[in-house]
Amino acid sequence: MKKLLFAGLLGTIITAGAAFPMMAQADEASDNAAVENRKMLMDGIGGAMGTLGCYMKGECTLPDPVLANLAKGIAFSAGAAPAAFEPQTPDASVKTTASADIWTNWDDFSGRFPEMQQAALALADAVGDKGTMGAAMGNLGKSCKGCHDEFRTK
Repeated sequence: MKKLLFAGLLGTIITAGAAFPMMAQADEASDNAAVENRKMLMDGIGGAMGTLGCYMKGECTLPDPVLANLAKGIAFSAGAAPAAFEPQTPDASVKTTASADIWTNWDDFSGRFPEMQQAALALADAVGDKGTMGAAMGNLGKSCKGCHDEFRTK
């Protein structure tokens, strides 16, 4: 009986011990997925800004509805960003330029997104008047730069 109890206990310990590396892998996979999600979100904003910049420089032509949708997409992403960044991802192995200051200064970081969202919506409203769009793009760009300067590693 003692041998059977000992074998059962030993089996449980071995099984639990084998699960720890899998739990670490699960944390890494989960953290990597969160980082990839954030990167896609921010890349989408960057792509929209680049396309809007192309238009503003006169390097491409785009219809007003497309311009407005690009700006609204940035606003949407700004609204989604705090939730995407909220989980800390210490086990991620995916390279990122996000600074750890995001989580130590969470209120400052997350508080910047409503400003970005409003700047993007103002840009959407300005579509059709390139002069007004230029000023709105400048405000949106300042919002992006301020956050990058503070919360992005070089």
